[in-house]
Amino acid sequence: MTGRTYPADPADAALRLFRRWFGGHYARTTVVESMESQDSTLTGVVTVGRRWRVSFTVVNTLAPDADLAFEAARAALEQRLDSEGRSLALWVPRGAQLPTGEPGLSQVVLSVQSANQLEDGRLEVRRPANIYLRRTSTQGSVVTILGGLAAHWAQFTNRVPGSFQLQAQELYRLPASEEERELLTERIVLASQQPEADDSQLLTTEDVWTANDLEDGGSCVLGTPIPENDEWSSSLRRNLRLALRAAKGFDAGAVDARALIVLGAADYAEEEKLTLALRGMDPGLYAGYDLISVIADGVVKPLLQPARQTLPWDAPLG
Repeated sequence: MTGRTYPADPADAALRLFRRWFGGHYARTTVVESMESQDSTLTGVVTVGRRWRVSFTVVNTLAPDADLAFEAARAALEQRLDSEGRSLALWVPRGAQLPTGEPGLSQVVLSVQSANQLEDGRLEVRRPANIYLRRTSTQGSVVTILGGLAAHWAQFTNRVPGSFQLQAQELYRLPASEEERELLTERIVLASQQPEADDSQLLTTEDVWTANDLEDGGSCVLGTPIPENDEWSSSLRRNLRLALRAAKGFDAGAVDARALIVLGAADYAEEEKLTLALRGMDPGLYAGYDLISVIADGVVKPLLQPARQTLPWDAPLG
């Protein structure tokens, strides 16, 4: 797309997703009146129903994690998606590698073209991944896992003949379907029972990323090159506090309401840490906001939402 700057601003994509949720929830149109980006914060005003003014603050907790290599990879993938006429918010699992050239970029495009839609409207973008299983001992009945299946090690206990190591470092995220997840577990259990179990066995599977169809031009890749760890959790809280303090200086003039939108990383929307981070902070940091939402893994999750018909635009439609 001409006139675009790469890599795209994740905060702008978050605002687009929030406006979509807002319009669907309140049955009102929104138009961006003004906006300004500074460091990891996007601020501005949207007009609701051509009558009411709502100021917004988008805090992008992904920004402090970014490095030059990751930002260059984001830019290359966004340009490739735009050249195909796609407008997506593509959510990359934490620590996953982004392609920087061919054939990797084309492989992502093909995965996008064949993506299936979930009930909530998100897309599942499936990419090929290899996992390797090897028996390390005939004693015990356990699987030690490296990579995206690490949290599921208990599913294999007492089901495999011996002690095994599963190398799943190409696998970052599982599909939403419980049936598919169970099928992968059964394949691994079956492989453990094969005569060649003492050798490294290759099992092919799929790493499943999520995406939102933005529909209004321009793609954005959202993610962080840093895998989740204790140090990251501490830095998330620290960076969020700093951003909230900086955002308190934003003055939009006379408005009818104020909205806070916090964008962050999570392999699965239900495991996002932003909610816990906010609730563990001094409430004075986000006092004065009428609406608070967090966005991760393509899902807008309202944390503060007044009762129906409280906000001026939420009166029953005539």
